[in-house]
Amino acid sequence: MARPKGLKQALPSLMRFYHYIQPYVGEKLWLIVAAFTGLFIQTLLRLLEPWPLKYIIDGLMTPDPNSRDHLQLLRQLELSEYFAILAVTLVVITLLRSISTYATTICMALVGNHIIIRLRARLFDHLQRLSPVFYQKQRGGDLVVRLISDMGMMKEVAVTAAVPLIGNALIFVCIVAVMMWVNWQLALLSLATLPLLWLMTLHKSRRIHSVARKNRKREGVMAAAASESIHSIKSVQALTLEERFSKIFGSANNKSMKEGVQTKRLIAGLQRNVDILIAISSAIVLWFGAMQVLNGQLSTGELLVFVYYLRRLFRPIRDFSKYCARLAKASAAGERVLDVLNQEQEVRDRANAIDAPNFVGRVTFDSVSFSYLDDETHHLRNLSLEIESGRKTAIVGPSGSGKSTLLNLLLRLHDPQRGGVLVDGVDIREYKTASLRNQIAVVLQDTALFATSIGENITLGQQEYSQQEIEQAAKLAEIHDFITSLPDGYNTEVGERGVTLSAGQRQRVAIARASLKQAPILLLDEPTTGLDPLTEASVSRALLRLAQGRTSIIVTHRKEMAAACDHIAYMSKGQLIEQGCHHELLAKGQEYASQFAIEFGQRGSKAYYD
Repeated sequence: MARPKGLKQALPSLMRFYHYIQPYVGEKLWLIVAAFTGLFIQTLLRLLEPWPLKYIIDGLMTPDPNSRDHLQLLRQLELSEYFAILAVTLVVITLLRSISTYATTICMALVGNHIIIRLRARLFDHLQRLSPVFYQKQRGGDLVVRLISDMGMMKEVAVTAAVPLIGNALIFVCIVAVMMWVNWQLALLSLATLPLLWLMTLHKSRRIHSVARKNRKREGVMAAAASESIHSIKSVQALTLEERFSKIFGSANNKSMKEGVQTKRLIAGLQRNVDILIAISSAIVLWFGAMQVLNGQLSTGELLVFVYYLRRLFRPIRDFSKYCARLAKASAAGERVLDVLNQEQEVRDRANAIDAPNFVGRVTFDSVSFSYLDDETHHLRNLSLEIESGRKTAIVGPSGSGKSTLLNLLLRLHDPQRGGVLVDGVDIREYKTASLRNQIAVVLQDTALFATSIGENITLGQQEYSQQEIEQAAKLAEIHDFITSLPDGYNTEVGERGVTLSAGQRQRVAIARASLKQAPILLLDEPTTGLDPLTEASVSRALLRLAQGRTSIIVTHRKEMAAACDHIAYMSKGQLIEQGCHHELLAKGQEYASQFAIEFGQRGSKAYYD
């Protein structure tokens, strides 16, 4: 028998999800056992709850204490005492049930919070290990929604919807069993409308799930638009793009509102239909039960118990309609989270990977071929390059020739499809990635600064550096005087992404950071792009001082900086065209010499790096 499609769509694949949360469930197993023990006690007390009222009503209808309708254990008592004990019993049952419900909710809340917190941390760690190619296809704001909002929704539903539904399902089974025991004819009448109710709920829940999935996607679009606009606010305002982003955000916002209203309409319609069917079922049971009371087949109290059980019997379906929107949103949220967790990490440490030893710094690209897209489109083609330790090597060539890709491969942001990258004669895939990157200092074109102090941006929060070492690194980067001129010196906050600093100042902070690291290998990727000539000259001098004595690979368009290096590799279309020192390449009169002549014709003959 095929599973109903609505059931598949109402909840995310439980087995897929359980695969990720199973280790965290085991950590709080005792809490889960306590919660389900409380749930069982709660169910038992709910079954007992109507019986004191049943005996009170039967006692009023037939005052004879020897009647079969009375509770035989208390038949020796006066009626006033009999009714008082039953009334107190009802209060005690309700009190114990409330305590049990409270304990169950708290236990499940603790379990739910623990699982979601651990899973969110796992998702964040996973996101940080995915390759840059993944982020080129995703929008940052949408990923933040998955990490924060989608996870939060799953936690809320786990506590406010899933636990009550599990409890109600248990009560449902127990109530059916008790009703069959009390009066099987009334029990079958009570269950007559259940198939129709279930089919109706499945049909509506399928539509609700579809709308909720669209709504979660729409909220991701809104978050992405807001994130892009806020993070690029200067460009947005300078290019008068406010209206464009407002239209994108407003369109998604309006559609989200319509989908929210549609979800509410579906839920309201489902609850209305459920209430109508419950009323019809209740009317049938009351009529048939009243006939049995008149015929002496059923006591008035037993009919009251049946009506109570009937109302409880339909609670799971009514609650499912009540929580259907939450469950559908949680399902959509869960699918979005699992979509990210199922993304394969492009770069993984091998099972037998070891910590990298202290590098001397000789780097070799051995017949490397690499493609970001597919095997047909190569960004590097069978490239071989030897970089001697302690020397400055410039990688030059037109845009798109694969220069930055070489650095990405050395950092193991990607692995080559063919060939290998070696340091001191050993393939870097033999080492743990973290130990490899710890011995490589990097200064990129787009410097990453964080919303903390300048000092912490230089040290990256590591405490092993003394203030003297930090200042020495800042002096090498020619930014110490600027920092000390600030009111709070090295404790000055730089704002998110370093927005309070100029481009040249941000680059100098990055240079100081790389200097402090004292790594044997230094990678510089277009570090002076976008700087004015004077700032460029100052930053370039600092970079060359930083590169002194290290294996330095400098990707640059500036031929002046290339001329100051010990070795130059000229690339085009993913291949190494020519290499040698500056004077050798000029003497050859090929591609490098041609490009050098064009640039100096535009910039003048004055070199900045004398």
